[in-house]
Amino acid sequence: MTDSQTPHYTARILARCSMDLVRGLAQAAGDGLHHLSIVLSTPDGVDRAQCLVGGPVPNEDEDNEPLTGLAYLLAQTATGAGAVLVARTLNPKGEVSLMSWVVQDIVAHPITAEQSVIAYCIGEDRELTDLVTGVTFVDAPALH
Repeated sequence: MTDSQTPHYTARILARCSMDLVRGLAQAAGDGLHHLSIVLSTPDGVDRAQCLVGGPVPNEDEDNEPLTGLAYLLAQTATGAGAVLVARTLNPKGEVSLMSWVVQDIVAHPITAEQSVIAYCIGEDRELTDLVTGVTFVDAPALH
């Protein structure tokens, strides 16, 4: 990609796109408390962030430094870094679901339930560990 083809983002655009992604995730996950975590991979190493948001509409009126950290890492995907975004949701019935996305260029690409199980339950020895009890893995929806 040449310099003329490289997208140029301002800090404001990056912040807006990152928060649009978080809002879309909260809306897709529905009612409940959402534990969001992100793992960002760059040539310099791995960064992680996590936060809690309510859904289907996150409260953006309160200071939420963990959410800001997560949005910052989402914005880093616009520079060529790749990330995995995971949402564990506790719904009003007390049920927990897990879904995940690969994020590139601040666009979330849904991961299937089967792929999430493999990614989430692989041990350090690269063997599949026991599934997390009480958690339902679901296919992630497309986020708008």
